[in-house]
Amino acid sequence: MSSLDMERASSLCLSPPPGKMAGIFGDGACGLALRALAVPLLRAEGVVAVDGANRFDPYEISRAARARGGDGREALSRIRVSRAFTCHQMEALLSRRLPEALSRFDARLALVLGLPETFADADVPYTEACRVFRNCLSALRTLARGGTRIVLVGKGEPPASVSHHAVGPVPADRAGFFRYLVRTADPVLLLKRVEGGLTWELRRPEGHPAVLPEGAFAGVPAARLSGGGS
Repeated sequence: MSSLDMERASSLCLSPPPGKMAGIFGDGACGLALRALAVPLLRAEGVVAVDGANRFDPYEISRAARARGGDGREALSRIRVSRAFTCHQMEALLSRRLPEALSRFDARLALVLGLPETFADADVPYTEACRVFRNCLSALRTLARGGTRIVLVGKGEPPASVSHHAVGPVPADRAGFFRYLVRTADPVLLLKRVEGGLTWELRRPEGHPAVLPEGAFAGVPAARLSGGGS
């Protein structure tokens, strides 16, 4: 499959069905998503990005905009970026500041980078992490139902080593956060690095029930997590 097809697939993920949240996950997902943003930005569309993985790279957008014959600086002028370094900061951004920013900048597209990565800190108890994760999803679903296009971007699995979110190993029980987003995003573009390049797969889990990952949310009522029709 060509890189052009992959670029088209990423562009499709910027327009999920009403009420849904799209996902772009895996190796190179952030760069691909940022390059895809050049299209709506060059159409003068406003975008708000929330970065929980410290992976927002403006040069990806400006290069993609120039490659399309546009002005990279002008494209970047239409995107607003906020960063979160902990899951509690992410919760505050998604619950309170993101709706305000979308309204203030008249934006209908929100890019959320590295949502589950902010939950890698072992100092946050699992039950507390579940509560915060549930609140983050609830805030995003509310925005999606209100007409905002929500695109989740990041890894499809927890980092294997220490990241800037945690000084110790990432708890194994956080894997369910990643997998849950992959299972429920619609559509979802999955990227995987192999010898010689990237492979990708575009999934439309239409009609797929929002089943919780096995053993991932012990003690958290399933109905509260799967409610809202993701």
